[in-house]
Amino acid sequence: VPAKWPCGSMGFDGGAMKVLLDRVWRFYTCSGEECKVTSPREEQFLLGDGCYLAGFKGQFPEVPCGWEHIEPPLCGAVEQLAQKNKDLARYLFNNVKVCVQCLRACAYSQKACQACGTPLETVPVTQTENVLMGFIFGVEKTSKFPLVISLRRQSIDAIVYDDLLAMSSCHLNALPTNHYVADWIWLLRDPTGAKQLIDTLVQEAWEATRSFLDDAEWRRFIYKEGVTEEMIRQNIMCGFNSPPSQSQLHLQWIVLPLLPFHHQKLLDRTHAQKGRWFPLEYVLPILDYLEKENDFFDVNSTTTAEDVIQHFNGKGIVYNSIWEHSYARYCSSYAEVANWNPQDFSFVVHKGAVHHIAEVRDGRHVRLGERVDLEPATLQTEDKLRLQNYGRKYSEAGQPGGTYYKHHKAAKIGAGGIHIWPGLEPKDSL
Repeated sequence: VPAKWPCGSMGFDGGAMKVLLDRVWRFYTCSGEECKVTSPREEQFLLGDGCYLAGFKGQFPEVPCGWEHIEPPLCGAVEQLAQKNKDLARYLFNNVKVCVQCLRACAYSQKACQACGTPLETVPVTQTENVLMGFIFGVEKTSKFPLVISLRRQSIDAIVYDDLLAMSSCHLNALPTNHYVADWIWLLRDPTGAKQLIDTLVQEAWEATRSFLDDAEWRRFIYKEGVTEEMIRQNIMCGFNSPPSQSQLHLQWIVLPLLPFHHQKLLDRTHAQKGRWFPLEYVLPILDYLEKENDFFDVNSTTTAEDVIQHFNGKGIVYNSIWEHSYARYCSSYAEVANWNPQDFSFVVHKGAVHHIAEVRDGRHVRLGERVDLEPATLQTEDKLRLQNYGRKYSEAGQPGGTYYKHHKAAKIGAGGIHIWPGLEPKDSL
């Protein structure tokens, strides 16, 4: 990957890969005694290694969005738009599994909810309104909630916004607004166009990130002293999920470190799941290969991400190797850049139990205090609301704010509206 991409280098050999993974698993695997640091008199646990901070009580330095107020260009709900416009209807819904615990819409292939961890095996596949297409057309709402955007940056080609289900204090999504692309694998039908599209999304997402980095108070709160801009660029999770929970391409742009609870989920391999998470370090070499060969991959309605993996493994672009390399980098970010201060938290969670913090050693190790009768899920929800930048600044009533896309597209297919990516035209079944 060229140096300008902020998502790490593809330059590694097998030996370097083994050293890196050995180092990560030595410090980040939490099984049995590997998490523990023991002395003759007491037991300590390493934060970010099976043990995470919870119950945020500090002062969070929010980074306001600074959006302009725009009235909804298209009144009504996405579902109503689908009823009125049959040509668009097929692009306005998602196939998902809705978590029974937190009501998050999850990709239909997921085995557990990424937000709360609730199992999804027995949850039926249903349809939800496509929120991202609603953003593009400036639709007022879904049938359940308004479609205001926590907007960070916008152009005629893209929207960059805060993720409602933020995993980090700067978790953005970059959404292309000129094309409908149900899933990143469809990009393989037009590699040259896809590279241009991704380049736009990366540039827009990085520019949006600068508003965070320019905030000195937020930067001190999140990062250790001495963390440079280049280190920050190298510690960004950027890529795509397949299948996505929303059937419109959006680049996940998660500036590390993750929130403490979400870092633990990363270590548990609930986040960035192998087989579903496709980092740009994987996507871009495939597009480069296809472009060099003057070729494309013939994605159709039955093509799966596994089909893509198997095909390009045979071309020397090996998914497992690239995923493991990326995953190791994500895991190491907690120790390398994170500045989470235990004094800002009331509790620590270890093996699913909430404890007071009895003592902190060297800023990284804690001694567990008395167990507290609190549910970790409750603390996780509260911490997310306190540590996210979604919808900032909040209203006087404590509610997140938002606006609508001022470059919204006309609710039609074609010039002035949305263009359908090759292969997704009506003749193909989604």
